[in-house]
Amino acid sequence: MSTARSRPVWAHPAGRIVLVGGMAAGLVLGVSRVGAAPDAEPPVETGDRVAASLTTSYCPGNPFSGADEGAPEDDLDGGVRAQAAPAEVLEGLVRPSDEPGTITVEELTGPPTDRQTGAPESGPTSEALDGLGARSVRVRGTAERAPGLVATQSFTAAGQQVRGLAAVPCGAPTADAWLVAGGGEKGRQERLVLTNPGGNPVNVRLDVVGTDSDDTGEGGTADRSVVVPAHGRSVILLDAIGGTQDPQAVHVATTGGLVVPVIADHHLDGLVPAGVETVGPTAAPAKRLVLPGTASTRARGLVVAVPGDRDAVVQVRRLSDGPPRGVEVATVPAGEVADITLPETPGTRGWVVEADEPVVAAAHTTTQDSRGRADMAWSVATPAFGGLGAAVLPQTSGLRRLVQVSATDGPAEVEVHLLEDGELRTATLDLEQDRAGEVDAGEATAVWVRPVSGRVHAAALLMGRDGGSRAEATSVPILPARVAVRDVPVTRVR
Repeated sequence: MSTARSRPVWAHPAGRIVLVGGMAAGLVLGVSRVGAAPDAEPPVETGDRVAASLTTSYCPGNPFSGADEGAPEDDLDGGVRAQAAPAEVLEGLVRPSDEPGTITVEELTGPPTDRQTGAPESGPTSEALDGLGARSVRVRGTAERAPGLVATQSFTAAGQQVRGLAAVPCGAPTADAWLVAGGGEKGRQERLVLTNPGGNPVNVRLDVVGTDSDDTGEGGTADRSVVVPAHGRSVILLDAIGGTQDPQAVHVATTGGLVVPVIADHHLDGLVPAGVETVGPTAAPAKRLVLPGTASTRARGLVVAVPGDRDAVVQVRRLSDGPPRGVEVATVPAGEVADITLPETPGTRGWVVEADEPVVAAAHTTTQDSRGRADMAWSVATPAFGGLGAAVLPQTSGLRRLVQVSATDGPAEVEVHLLEDGELRTATLDLEQDRAGEVDAGEATAVWVRPVSGRVHAAALLMGRDGGSRAEATSVPILPARVAVRDVPVTRVR
C-alpha cells in the first residue's frame, strides 16, 4: 500500500474502430446538471418525449481578471463557443420544436432579454464569444436550438506567469458540488470561481478536505463562507483556506440560490510558467468512480480525498483496450487527500477508483516539450450515460486530439460523431466490459458520443506529444445531454 506521488509518456492506442462516414452541418448537446456532476442521467425511453425549449449554461470568464492582488496579469487568448446538436445526432432521442430558435453567448450582466425582432426565424447552429473578461458568460438556446445545446470555454496563455491550454464545459447551476485540483509544489495556486446567475446574492460554504490551515476543524477540513453577488461572480484563492501543502478537494454548498463552480489551477515553477488548467466539478463522493481521458506523460497521478470520518482503502484499476488491471492499493486517512502514483504505461487510459468508503477523485497529467516548457491537464470522474453525451473542443491546431470511451457497466456499442469542417464523421467502438477505446478526433470542433447499447463514460483529450514541439494539454469531460424536459407517456388521439 502507498500514498505517494508520481508522474509519467504519450503513446497511442485503443479499441476496435470502424469508420462510418456521414455528413451534416451542425452541432452539440445540452447541459442538464453539469454543475453537480450527476451520478446518472435521465433514462432514455422509447416513444414521444418533450423536447427542451430552453437550455442555459454558464462559464467562468477570465479566472485571473478582477481576482486577488497576487493574480497573474497575463492576457489570455480564448473565448466561449456554443453549438447545437444536428438532427442526425438527435434522431430517435427527441424531435426538436418546430418553433424557430436562437443561441446567445454573452457576458452575464443581468437577466436575459429576447433580442429577436421581425419575423421569427432560426438563428445559426453555433455562436461564439471571443475574449474573456472579469464577468462570467451565459449561453442560452431557445426553441429549435435548445435540445442538446452545449458550450465550452477555452483559452491559451503564453505570458510570463501563465502558460498553457485550458478548457472547461459551461455548466448548469447547482447547490452542491465537489472539485479536485492543485498540488503542493511551490508556485502552485488554485482559484475557485463561483458564478451566481440569479437575481439575489447567494451564500456559499466552502469545505476544503486535507487542509494544513490553522482553521482546521473536525476531520481535517477547513471552511469558509462567501457571498456571491447577484448576476456576478466571486474568485477565492483556495490556498488562503486550505494551505499549500497538498492538492485541493473542495466541497461547495449553497443556501439561498445556486452557483456554477470552476477551479483555475496554474503553476509557476520559480520564474518559469509550468502549466494551467480550468477544472469543473467531479462526481459526488462514492465508493466507485470512473475517470476517462488521461494519457501517458512525463508525470501522472490520481488525487483521492476522503470527506468522511473513516479511513478508506482505495483500489485503482486501469482501463484500456486490453483486460483491466489493478495498479495501486492505498489507504487514505479520513479527512485527508492522497496523490497516488500511477504507472508509466503507454497509450491513453481510463481509471476506475473503488473504495470501502465514499471518496472523490480526479486525475492529473503533466506534459513537457523538447524545450522544457510544461502544461497540465485534469480529468474528473464523470457520470455514465446511455443516451447522448457531447462536448465542444478547443479550436487549437497542432495537438493530438482523441476521444476516449470507457465501458464499465457491461459491453457497449458506441457511435462517436465528430463535427469537422462542417461535416459529421462517425466512428463506431465495440467495447467489452471494463475496456476503453479511442477515436482520433482530427480537427473536430465538437463531438457527440451516443451508445447504441450499454452505458459509457467519455472524455476528449488534447495534448502534444511528450518531448515534442508542443506542451499544451487539456482534458474535456463528455457529459450527458439532457435533450428533453422530461420523459412523459403520450397517448395519440386518432
